[in-house]
Amino acid sequence: MFLKYLGAFAVVLVVSIPYLARAEQEGAHQHNESDLQLSDAYIRQFIPAAKSTAAYFSVANHSDKTRVLKKATISKIGRVEIHEHIHTEGMMRMQQVNELTLFAHKTINFQPGGYHLMAFDPAEHLKKGDKLTLTLYFANGEQLQSPIKVVSLRDEMSQQGHDHSQHKHH
Repeated sequence: MFLKYLGAFAVVLVVSIPYLARAEQEGAHQHNESDLQLSDAYIRQFIPAAKSTAAYFSVANHSDKTRVLKKATISKIGRVEIHEHIHTEGMMRMQQVNELTLFAHKTINFQPGGYHLMAFDPAEHLKKGDKLTLTLYFANGEQLQSPIKVVSLRDEMSQQGHDHSQHKHH
């Protein structure tokens, strides 16, 4: 009788192992995804006659492993490039970056005057308040997605405390 139950237990165990292994891998994958955090994503509305605009966000790596950002995409945008501002010989200039290292337990802020995304060729007119999807692609195959909100330049400046539209001269 004992052997009958032992045999049945062995069959259940053998049949369950692939499911348990898959659940463990999925759990580990979900844990890895939470190690990267994308926040505060916004893209400037294209101004009339402009061929490009900029997008900003913060990405944090809460893991013990360095990640390498290879590219980014934004829904409804034809082409997105990673750029940085650099100071050379007293001049500030912008250049494209092919990859960006995100060290363990560090955050990179994509912001005016620093790293940012340049967006080109919108598929349609983007309106203030539209929500798109930003996807970051890493060298190890990981992808990180977040909503990205379309803002006007005026909104962005007022958020940064630079709105002078209500300023009155004496």
